[in-house]
Order: sequence, then C-alpha cells, then structure tokens
Amino acid sequence: MRLPSYIEEPFEEWRASFRFYVETTVRFSETDMFGHMNNVTPFVYFEEARIAFFQKTGLVDKRMKRKRETITVVANLQCDYIKQVEIGERLRVYVKPEKVGSSSLILHYLGENEQQEPCFTGAVTMVQIDKRTSKPVPFAVEEKEVFKLYIKV
Repeated sequence: MRLPSYIEEPFEEWRASFRFYVETTVRFSETDMFGHMNNVTPFVYFEEARIAFFQKTGLVDKRMKRKRETITVVANLQCDYIKQVEIGERLRVYVKPEKVGSSSLILHYLGENEQQEPCFTGAVTMVQIDKRTSKPVPFAVEEKEVFKLYIKV
C-alpha cells in the first residue's frame, strides 16, 4: 500500500497510535447506485469523529459550545481511499491530534472495517479564529495540554 504523504512513520506504528474512535454503519443514503460508499461520505465521518473527540476531551460541550469566543475552522481536508466500502458495513473511524501549533491543529483519521482492514485515511488542518474578527487566535495552554495527551511522543 502506498502511504499518503502525511503519514511519516511506518503504517503499523501510525495505526497503533490512535486512541479514540467512533463507530458507524454505512447507510443507504451514503452510497452510490452500486451500493458503494460515496466518495464524500468519509468527510462526514471525519467530522463526526472530530466532534466526538472534542466533546470527550471537554474542548466543546454537547451542544458544540466553546468556553471561549473562538471557533476552530477547517483550512485543509483530504482523504485517501484504500479499500471499497459497501452499504451496511460497520466501521471504526479513528481520530488523533498529530501536531499542535500556536493557533493551528493537524488531525489524522483512519477508517477501518470490522476485519480491521484500513479503508480510508485522512488529515485535516484546522485553525482557531476569533468569532468576530476571523483572525487566528492561539490555543489556550490547557487546550494544548489536552491535545498533547493524545499525541504519540
């Protein structure tokens, strides 16, 4: 398997470094006329995993309210498809912080089927901005510490 450029370590090491996931089942509305998962569906799964991760870590509450007057927006998002996925398949979608900058955050994703076969991977660069000015705002020290708990050292 050819690795995407954002995976810099051996795949099995990268794969083993994930500690958080959500489970989902591929629904009819997420497939094409052949019963294969539509190519935009992993992006929806990435978002669901990211929101669940932010909620679990306390970075947002259950209603997606932040404790600060900032929002975190997507600056770049990509997906690499490895294996076809069909309607009804159960998946685990893993998410982990890969790198924390001053006001930016890179997350990695891995989608696996029930046989623990990788089906897709992804990466997102997010930037925290002020809600009023749309200017980048550094993450609080406490937020960075939460992210670092999930980053493989």
